[in-house]
Amino acid sequence: MNTWDIIKIFLILAVMAGFMYGLLYFVKKYLFSFDQKASSDSKVKVISTQTLLPKKFLSVVEFNDNIYLLGISDQSINLIDKLDQAFSENLNQAKTNTEKPNFLQLLKSNMGIK
Repeated sequence: MNTWDIIKIFLILAVMAGFMYGLLYFVKKYLFSFDQKASSDSKVKVISTQTLLPKKFLSVVEFNDNIYLLGISDQSINLIDKLDQAFSENLNQAKTNTEKPNFLQLLKSNMGIK
């Protein structure tokens, strides 16, 4: 095995790595864009997701103008609560505000304290 054979091996390896990187780039770019278009037409919107433990999450989901709190694990999805209209109004108000309220302000507004 001479020097030219080693150089050929590294050139082939570089070409293959470049091809794989280019393929990954195009797959991410075009497949993800199709997914975004499909999700914008969807009636189900995931508002927020919080990880509790590995493979265990709490999610707030909006469906048909109703907001649901879901417990999600790798084996099941459980409805914890259907959130009331006041929560929806607070959420919409928080979305429209350019300044994000701090935790204390959110807690007071949800508890009805001024």
